[in-house]
Amino acid sequence: MACGILPEDVVREILVMLPVKSLLRCESVCKSWYTLITKPSFTTAHLNCSVALERNHCILIKRFLKESNKSVMSFLSDEISGDDHVSPIEITIPHSNHFLQMLGPCNGLICLTDHRDIILCNPSIRVFKVLPTPSLNYPQGLFSDTIGVGFGFDPLSSEYKVIRIAQIHEDDDDGAGYVFHSVNVEIYNLNTNSWRKIDAVVPFVWFFPCSELLFNGHFHWWADDEDHGGESMLSFHISTEVFQQIRLPDVCAFPDGNERAFLVFNESVALVLYNPSAQASFDIWLMTEYGVAESWTKLFTIGPLVQVEHPLLFWKHELLLEKANGQLVSCNLKSQRLKEFQVYGAQESLRALVYSESLVSIKRGSDIN
Repeated sequence: MACGILPEDVVREILVMLPVKSLLRCESVCKSWYTLITKPSFTTAHLNCSVALERNHCILIKRFLKESNKSVMSFLSDEISGDDHVSPIEITIPHSNHFLQMLGPCNGLICLTDHRDIILCNPSIRVFKVLPTPSLNYPQGLFSDTIGVGFGFDPLSSEYKVIRIAQIHEDDDDGAGYVFHSVNVEIYNLNTNSWRKIDAVVPFVWFFPCSELLFNGHFHWWADDEDHGGESMLSFHISTEVFQQIRLPDVCAFPDGNERAFLVFNESVALVLYNPSAQASFDIWLMTEYGVAESWTKLFTIGPLVQVEHPLLFWKHELLLEKANGQLVSCNLKSQRLKEFQVYGAQESLRALVYSESLVSIKRGSDIN
């Protein structure tokens, strides 16, 4: 199809149906196609088309490779099969380690963080941006450590936000520990490329693998519940920037030897309670009414599973997990039969997201309107 033969609106309707990989090639066909494809309005139309048609959905896997000392992201097709071809995308990430978290996705963007560096990335077009270090000043002798990171898109202001929850502390006199002072919240706006502090009183946030979740315009963390003497899911509304604490089921009593994961199951928030061991079981709880603590309902238990340690992602009728040796496996929710993938990483380094590709550029933070 040569440039100029078809009207621009017809060309646009054809191009908007193509996958990102094909569109990147089409940018080189002619100047008019490049101009069309790089317009923010086309990026929005392409993303909306992908969502409406539920196309290009895949599973994005992050793992850390010890032998090469780097993190690798891989795409799996939407039909889970142990024989699937896995195509690795290698991204050089500063200070990369196997604890690197993968948050999102949001309009094709993801957030990568080791709770020191924070990076925004679009795996579809293989671009990333290291965020500037928060420059907020604290009194002499006080230090700031990141304990929680969140990421999402604000449709009201058309901007992407990164939330940083930090504990403020000072070293004690003998240097053997530190004295806790408070928890602060800072927000990064992609459009302005800057951080700002917001006034919010939030509890202490705990980290475990897959304990941070973006869902329905809110970001969530596992946190203390000081008012009720237990645990909570801390929720942050991306647009209103308001926090809410949602109590976890009464069976949660930290420390109890169990770990927690927040996943999405049947379009609701699910809590997975498990104890990594030689034969681990996974209790699945569902919050049937969002934001209502009393709606937590235990659905079922998976396992015990031999040498399977961490849940990663619910996908259709499967639960993806990481084995003790760092191998990716899936468990059928009905038969509870395991299926192995030829995908390995350093122990506890695997993360997984349901991903849909996009053209959204990190350099053009306001692509989506």
